[in-house]
Amino acid sequence: MSIMLQLRQQMAALSRRFGWVGLLLALCIHAGVSYLGLRLFEETALTELRTFIYFYFTTALTVGYGDFSPQTAGGRIFVSTWLMIGGIALLTAVIGKTTNSAIELWRKGMKGKGTFATCTGHTVVVGWEGAISERVVELLHEDETSNDHLIVICDTVLEENPMPGKAEFIRGESLSSATLLQRAGVQGAERTLVRTGSDDLTLAVVLTVNQLKPIGHVVAHFSSSETAQLARTYAPKLECTSSMAIEMLVRSSQDPGSSVIINELLSVGRGATQYRLQLPDSFESTIGALYKQLKDTHNATLIGYRAEGQTLPSINPANDTPVRGGELFYIAAARLGGLDSAG
Repeated sequence: MSIMLQLRQQMAALSRRFGWVGLLLALCIHAGVSYLGLRLFEETALTELRTFIYFYFTTALTVGYGDFSPQTAGGRIFVSTWLMIGGIALLTAVIGKTTNSAIELWRKGMKGKGTFATCTGHTVVVGWEGAISERVVELLHEDETSNDHLIVICDTVLEENPMPGKAEFIRGESLSSATLLQRAGVQGAERTLVRTGSDDLTLAVVLTVNQLKPIGHVVAHFSSSETAQLARTYAPKLECTSSMAIEMLVRSSQDPGSSVIINELLSVGRGATQYRLQLPDSFESTIGALYKQLKDTHNATLIGYRAEGQTLPSINPANDTPVRGGELFYIAAARLGGLDSAG
């Protein structure tokens, strides 16, 4: 038994050095010689093709059901030496190679060496800031628009995936590298979130992402409103936000409770939340009619509208404002699927 164990270990080690082609070729040669040997020893019951395949694998893997066995003395010696010993060695090598390949693929993913360049409709999170980024991923999973698909974390400092099972991981030398962002699949992503902890680095990432011409929505967070405005100048199609901490502080001092309201409007998973709805180009109505329709039918409150080609949304627009396509911003307990035109 120790000899067989040593043979298994040696073949497993050998399988790590040889490629799949070599192993499969050796296995085919061994199976072919086994078939010819059985014919040579006139084991006719074992040389029918389907029977041979069944017998070969059950014997080589030492399962040995006993329903088929060689009947001649020469056949027994041949099977017990060439087929069994050689088969065990080769199939152990194949199993070892398969296991090593699976482990290597898993390790490659954990270490961020894979690629999602051909993926579409997923979410990319560029930059990692510990608990803040963990919360971002958790919120993405809580929202029904992004929890049913792939989330890819893209970073340069992390050694391995910080949230296995919840997100995939891509690692590179520079976050502003086009190659790294392409590996993360930024071009085909449905949404990309950029937050790096450094406004200069975030700006560099935004400029690179803009050059890649992503098909999805890109939002980047800046600490400085001036840098955010600079990013908007060079990448007008990307949404660049800045910290509102100072504004919220002042507003809460003037109107107590304002910060609580703002936090509730942005919360996910509890109470009413602010949502956006893209209207079809053929949609026609007025703000007043839409306001009533949303409230009566969905208990939702319309708070803003952005017409096609408009940069900023109009907050609390007049009732007679015409609506033709564009985007609605509203408050509701759940996201709306769509609306019918209202006159």
